[in-house]
Amino acid sequence: MKCFFSFLILAVAFISCDDPSLDDNSDMNQEVVEPVLDVVGLSDIQIAATTPTNITDNIFITYDQNQLITNISFNGNQDLNYSFDYAANNRLETAVRTESNVTTTYDFSYVDDTVIIEFTELNGNVIERQLYTDTQNRINRVVTRLTDVAGTTTQVEDLRYQYTANFNVSRINSISENGFTIIAYSEFTYEFNNNPFRDMNDVLRILIFPDFVPYTRYLPSSRMDYTSDTNGVTLDRSFDYVYTLQEDQFPSSREITTTESGITEISFEFFNYIL
Repeated sequence: MKCFFSFLILAVAFISCDDPSLDDNSDMNQEVVEPVLDVVGLSDIQIAATTPTNITDNIFITYDQNQLITNISFNGNQDLNYSFDYAANNRLETAVRTESNVTTTYDFSYVDDTVIIEFTELNGNVIERQLYTDTQNRINRVVTRLTDVAGTTTQVEDLRYQYTANFNVSRINSISENGFTIIAYSEFTYEFNNNPFRDMNDVLRILIFPDFVPYTRYLPSSRMDYTSDTNGVTLDRSFDYVYTLQEDQFPSSREITTTESGITEISFEFFNYIL
């Protein structure tokens, strides 16, 4: 979970598009099951290292009467809290992050099919993250820029998302600042399960829970992360996921095997739902 807390958490009123008529079983081990119509909400997630009983992190999610997420708190390796304020149309206006008595406020603006999030770091640098959506209302590109105190702006990240007909991300490309060169990418495979993050709005889940890959219709069965340069392509790390599913096919837990630089580590995640 090395990059779990490195992303900002953000939320906005996008609704995931889940059209079963587009289903393609080419990347599945069994027939696609129709999505459950009832709204499903996560109440908390536990993360364990090495053994299932070695809980290192707890994530608690709080909702208001409209099922909007108002608070997410992390207790364990990191002790931090995020709160959210919404406009009357359920669009997020601000998100506030508090850690070690340091508060950071994220401001949201909306232009056509993009969402712009802006905040100021303690050193005075301004970070702007721009999220683009495609014709299916899915986030398909995330660009992050940094403007330093001298006024110089630098692009620090450009991620491009490729989706399958099943609404699963098949690949994420990291593009260089020139806009053309792939400098890194991730590839995914899937087996059927109901994604427990499916009823979160898309911006929140793509940015706060990147290691869960929650913006897909299903959660992945494997992930391979590569870097690419003039010397070729290098496999940096791989993830293999094994799920325990409830009767409704939502996961109650999953075991993750991570391999990097010849070293393998095992971790566990436990999902609890609003009753």
